[in-house]
Amino acid sequence: MKYASVSVKFPVELDTEIERFLDETGIYTNKSEFIKEACRSHLRELNDDTAIAALRLEQLLAQAEQSRQSDSDIDAELAALGEKVDADDLEQAVEEARKETSEQVYGSDA
Repeated sequence: MKYASVSVKFPVELDTEIERFLDETGIYTNKSEFIKEACRSHLRELNDDTAIAALRLEQLLAQAEQSRQSDSDIDAELAALGEKVDADDLEQAVEEARKETSEQVYGSDA
């Protein structure tokens, strides 16, 4: 397996908190292992996020407008992306976005 080196700068407080966690739990052997797992976890969360699925859908639609891909291929990709979207999460995200927009337009009393 090939590895890439990445330099990460943390605020001293976060570095101290990570070090303390490592010392107290012993779950990870070092900060590098902790950071790799944190990145993996965050990527899993992002890939499961409804907003990311919607963004990918939007990008796919934009690409479809530009490409000569067949309708059946596009439909298959759209169906696969649609399966990743949790209807409850999407509904909640829409409700939160509407509330935020309302608050921005009409103030917090809306």
